[in-house]
Amino acid sequence: MTSGTPQPSAARPVLQRWLTGAPDTHPVRILEAGTGTNSAVPMGLDALEAMAAALDATAADDPRWRRKIAEFGQLTSMGQLFEMRAELALALALTDAGISYELGNTKIANPDLLLLTSSGAVCAGVEVTGRAPQNINELVERVEAVSGGRFDVDLAFDRYPSRLQPEIADKAAAAVRAQADALGAGSPSVAEVIQVEDPKNGGPLEITVQVCPGSGAVGWEVTAGTLDGPLGAAEYAVFEAGRGTQKAAQGRSLDGAPVLLAVDVSRYGAAWMRPGTVWAGRLAAAEHFTPDYPFAGLAAMRQSLEQPGLLDIGVGLSPHLPAADRQVLEDLCAALGWPCA
Repeated sequence: MTSGTPQPSAARPVLQRWLTGAPDTHPVRILEAGTGTNSAVPMGLDALEAMAAALDATAADDPRWRRKIAEFGQLTSMGQLFEMRAELALALALTDAGISYELGNTKIANPDLLLLTSSGAVCAGVEVTGRAPQNINELVERVEAVSGGRFDVDLAFDRYPSRLQPEIADKAAAAVRAQADALGAGSPSVAEVIQVEDPKNGGPLEITVQVCPGSGAVGWEVTAGTLDGPLGAAEYAVFEAGRGTQKAAQGRSLDGAPVLLAVDVSRYGAAWMRPGTVWAGRLAAAEHFTPDYPFAGLAAMRQSLEQPGLLDIGVGLSPHLPAADRQVLEDLCAALGWPCA
């Protein structure tokens, strides 16, 4: 592949078929438009093609997979793409491990993935979601739209914000646009510091915006203090992902069969600094695992646009699980090679 040279649609036939009828505003179309200015973007598209091709054979006669593919063509943001990509990564892991599964029934409360016994009975489920802090998520998606997959954007907060007003997103978008234009013209980009004065944040806040060459990823971090706060926030967010009414219903939907909630923390600040083996133990020991928590276990997972499948994952099981359910999930993790506690 020639660096900086856009690749024809035929280079990724499965992905193009999945995108039939998708508008130019589809996040993958935006990434495709950046292949001529960012040599890392084709790598990300090739990784997505590899995942789609590996799973596509399953869709031939399966109406649920056909609906999933149609849903893929209707995505409207990078955040939605990351979340569906996480689901595809989990499905690919099951396929590679030879674990029988089918997609959940979207017409009723169901996990995304239903695991099957040799006789075809559902023995467990996996629900997949992504998590990003409130307010920061909206800011990241706004920045992604401006960046258009041409460059990487790093956002550094000197403290955790409780609220980011719309005008802050406007300033961040303008900073990204100016730096991206400079890079596109062959000039260096100069980081911009945005000052935030909002009593909701408990004091002044600074956001440093830096645009640099890369694959179109947008990352953020909190720079102040130790990692206890950022990692504690990420841990709490993983548990909160399962508490909504809809998610809780999915966790309890299999007539007693255990359901695992897999939460993509790829863009949740410092969460990437904790390996899966550590995540497993921390989640299993957390006080948030109450007897009425709707999921039998939690997985913190990470992915990268530049690589197919999962980068890392760790699974923590509820201490309140019946022995039989625990054995089902421990066996699943052993078959997949996932750290489990």
